[in-house]
Amino acid sequence: MTPSESNIVLSADSLSKVYGEGTLRVEALKPTTFTAHTGEVVAILGPSGSGKSTLLTILGLINPPTTGSLRIGQTKVIEKGRAVANLDQQRRQQIGFVFQRSNLIPFLSAEENVRLALELDDVPPAQSRARSRTMLEGLGLGKRLHALPSRLSGGEAQRVAIARALIHKPAVVLADEPTASLDSHRGRQVMELFREAARSQGAAVLVVTHDHRTLDLVDRILDMEDGVLSEKAVAAPG
Repeated sequence: MTPSESNIVLSADSLSKVYGEGTLRVEALKPTTFTAHTGEVVAILGPSGSGKSTLLTILGLINPPTTGSLRIGQTKVIEKGRAVANLDQQRRQQIGFVFQRSNLIPFLSAEENVRLALELDDVPPAQSRARSRTMLEGLGLGKRLHALPSRLSGGEAQRVAIARALIHKPAVVLADEPTASLDSHRGRQVMELFREAARSQGAAVLVVTHDHRTLDLVDRILDMEDGVLSEKAVAAPG
């Protein structure tokens, strides 16, 4: 059954990205239209250089598109390639990012790394501390709250990064190769966390990945080839 429009969290219409001009012109992303829905995990596959990361940075309001429109929830943020909303505010409040490397602040503890995402949105310290601890404990890191990133394993650090991305309950979670540096067990755990976040928080999760081991945990698979995004397959139920 096709999800109703009320369940659309992310809507892209003819987004494209062109670098350079004349003989140096490169169309990194050809006009792309798609939607992502509440509670949905979408995998984006494709070879290196196919445009996956370009698409993700545009959706994350980091890299402006050359053309096209983008809506997050009920808010139109890009129209005809130009910002029509406060992108910094939208990025901070509506989008969570997870990358291949955890990118934790090295001199802050696990709890402090997560708390910072809330305090930047002016959540009172006591409330941000309680929410951060609850989330980290839920991810099995209750005994690692005060550990610095250098004292965390790769899997632990990635779970802290996921907690940081999810703590403010974003509408959209964008993950760029989040399991690339993890073994199959840890990689599967990460994808299960994304699926749980999508279901429990109503977020749309888009995961750029080369990891085919966990595709049974996603709802849709999109393929990127030479800047063109297309529906590839429907994953088997997880």
